[in-house]
Amino acid sequence: MWSKYLQVDENAKMNEQRVKSFASVSNRSGLCSVKRHLSSVKRHLKPVMDAELLVQRIANKISPEPIRQIFDKQVLAKVLTPGEFEFGLGSHSMSRYSYTPGEMILCRRNTEEWVRWHSPIQMLLITVPDQMFHSVAEEMGGRAPELNGTPLLEDERIRALVAAAEADLANGSPAGRIYTDSIGRALAAALMHSQGGLRSPMRHYRGGLSPVQLRRVTSFVHENLHEDVSLMQMAEEVQLSPAYFSQMFRQSTGVAPHQFVLRARVERAKELLLKEDARVLDVAIACGFQTQQHFARVFRALCKMSPTQFRQAGFA
Repeated sequence: MWSKYLQVDENAKMNEQRVKSFASVSNRSGLCSVKRHLSSVKRHLKPVMDAELLVQRIANKISPEPIRQIFDKQVLAKVLTPGEFEFGLGSHSMSRYSYTPGEMILCRRNTEEWVRWHSPIQMLLITVPDQMFHSVAEEMGGRAPELNGTPLLEDERIRALVAAAEADLANGSPAGRIYTDSIGRALAAALMHSQGGLRSPMRHYRGGLSPVQLRRVTSFVHENLHEDVSLMQMAEEVQLSPAYFSQMFRQSTGVAPHQFVLRARVERAKELLLKEDARVLDVAIACGFQTQQHFARVFRALCKMSPTQFRQAGFA
């Protein structure tokens, strides 16, 4: 595996090993006090890391000898810095490749391969879980095909989705898993079209959610703003497929599910910031943000002022 000669970016590592937190409301102030934990207490909020899109930056070092690697999930790599390496199906039958920033590689899955790094190189690795391929293929009216790996993948739609995933990672994933789910599903569809031969288009649905469905799913979101809610969990609340749900939710609310969740978190934060003994860090965690800095960045983007400035204006 590449892991022998790579170093994982610390921010990506933190995203991968996200610690869940949930809030209990204080009778005295109404501010949420946060208890960190590694297991969920709700049946529909069980950890499902194997079903999540994983995005991480890696830095490969020079390797004097060929390294054996096998990917058990579908991996897409984007080159971030120039570099050279040898690659092949056997340690004595490898071809040499040179890469420039922005070029993409679709790795073979469940195949023994060998690689020798001739120069340091940084990459963005995106791992798309099997569940996403199967779910999207079913919605497209087919079965998930095996993808044809290639040392140079050229597809503008895939390039744009990879750029969105990279930007989301760099920004600290402000909307959380619900946004990466959306990217992952779009990426799965694009990869199956480009490299799997699945030509059926995604279905488009008309109409929105019923008032009962909309009330049910929005209540679920507001009750779980401190959690990293997924698109699948929202869809399951109204017993719809993720693709069907996403389209109907947007038609009912005018925004995508991840945008609704992000705005709801900020609105909850505004309420908590007006409590006299509220600490910005506690508010951030209680509203589902990973760090105080992450919270401040999102809050400023949506409200055109920092949380502290908002609080000062409210007490003026």
